[in-house]
Amino acid sequence: MSDLAYRAAGRFWAELAACGVADAVVSPGSRSTPLAVAARNQEGLRVTVQIDERVAGFCALGMAKASGRPVALVCTSGTAAANLLPAVVEAHHSGVPLVVCTADRPPELRDAGAGQTIDQVKLYGHHVRWYAETPCGVDEPDYFARLAIRAATEAGAGPDPGPVHLNWPFRKPLEPRGPLPLLRASRDQPVVPVRPLIEADVGAVSRLAGRRGLIAAGALDVDEAGAAAIVAFAEAAGWPVVADAGSQLRGRGPLVLNGAEWVLGRAGLAPDVLMRIGGPPSNRAVIDFAASCGAADRLLVDPRRRWEDPSFGWTQALASDPVALLGAAAGRMPPADGAWAAKWVEAAGGAWDRVAATLGADDLLEPLLAATLLRALPSEVALYASNSMPVRDATSFWPAEALPRRVLVNRGANGIDGVVSSALGAASAKGQPVAALVGDVALLHDVGGLLAASASGADLTVVVPNNNGGGIFSLLPVANGGADVHFEELFHTSHGVSLGDLAKGLGIHYRQIERADELADAVATASGVTVIEVPIDHGAAMEQRRQLAALSQ
Repeated sequence: MSDLAYRAAGRFWAELAACGVADAVVSPGSRSTPLAVAARNQEGLRVTVQIDERVAGFCALGMAKASGRPVALVCTSGTAAANLLPAVVEAHHSGVPLVVCTADRPPELRDAGAGQTIDQVKLYGHHVRWYAETPCGVDEPDYFARLAIRAATEAGAGPDPGPVHLNWPFRKPLEPRGPLPLLRASRDQPVVPVRPLIEADVGAVSRLAGRRGLIAAGALDVDEAGAAAIVAFAEAAGWPVVADAGSQLRGRGPLVLNGAEWVLGRAGLAPDVLMRIGGPPSNRAVIDFAASCGAADRLLVDPRRRWEDPSFGWTQALASDPVALLGAAAGRMPPADGAWAAKWVEAAGGAWDRVAATLGADDLLEPLLAATLLRALPSEVALYASNSMPVRDATSFWPAEALPRRVLVNRGANGIDGVVSSALGAASAKGQPVAALVGDVALLHDVGGLLAASASGADLTVVVPNNNGGGIFSLLPVANGGADVHFEELFHTSHGVSLGDLAKGLGIHYRQIERADELADAVATASGVTVIEVPIDHGAAMEQRRQLAALSQ
């Protein structure tokens, strides 16, 4: 059996590497031995080992987001495969290409009390683009070559990329009985993502020339050229842009607004056209504005054809890739009257000045922390922003003078899990420094990611605003219930963990700071894996957020 297993796995990896898959994240296990050993033996495939499958899943997700290429995952059978589910769910919702390979017992050992055996058939349900179970003990190398091509194509070549799942049953013996076969791909044909462009969509956008438009941009995985093409359209059309931090658009000119959320809905700024590109906005003010906006034309651009918008308020859905669409439409737009955009730029700029005054310049609460970090990080350092408040703060308090940078977010399922592991994956894939802005609860939820980072050699700086619990719940109506709803016990959930002791136990550099000038210095001098903790006075933070909310009234 082992010779057949290694021929199958070897041909699979050879073809997968030829399709452009350069990374495989492997977790140790017995049943997955043929997959792991054959992957490690494959020329052109870098294997990263993570002992925790949950960490491995998010590490692979971060690699794929940063590189733009599918990444493979390998684990053994049983609950090991189940621990990949959170990362698979996030990859499904955010469109990240993963090739998930789970080892399994052969059919005769299933439902028979064999150890580490669960039902893995279609384990991830509808959260994968495609599923296949490989035949057990079949000497058909060409079949496994086709399997690899199909997996890479389903994961990363279509307009809706995402995870695929291959379940691999193996019979013993699992160890190679001789030299490993050196198998090569039948062809060298990297998978190229499809960027759909529909001519009718270009016409639908260009017909709106001369109208007062506004672009709302959620999370977008676009490169420098793609971001530049979107901004070029905005300039050609004269349409301001209200952009999430994860849109890759912030800092790219005056039409990409700072302070916009404080003027949404103001008289004289009502658009005739509202266009949304990217994922759903993270900012509540933008979400509410989009739901209530009275624009006659409301366009949702979604090449994945999911039409994700809970308000159901869009008048037209366009299935073209936003970069291709707006790049093509820009050339058809006549010179714009700059008066409409100028009103937005002036109003948002004034709002940002009031916001900046409210933030202050010295004592760090979460909003000033986000703004200071975005100023202090060199432009080549990517930022991984956690869900809950960090991604919202990076969006709301992006300072006007901050440089453009890559901002990665896990906004598919919007969970707080696996953010450190994802940031580690991004740092590993790019071989460049990455900073992560992570709340204290999210950090504790991914201690395994810190452990993996400590042994990785990556350049990863983790900045942690520590308010000793789930601070975001204090912004929800349930907080008004106080003791009647057991708010502190059930929602804020103070943990009392010493992050300094945690970092020391993991062999990680650690620094605690309280002032903005200290943060700039800490970021500049960080090396290797570093945790920078910022203690947050939760009461003062809530009072400041109330003051900031009042600025839009």
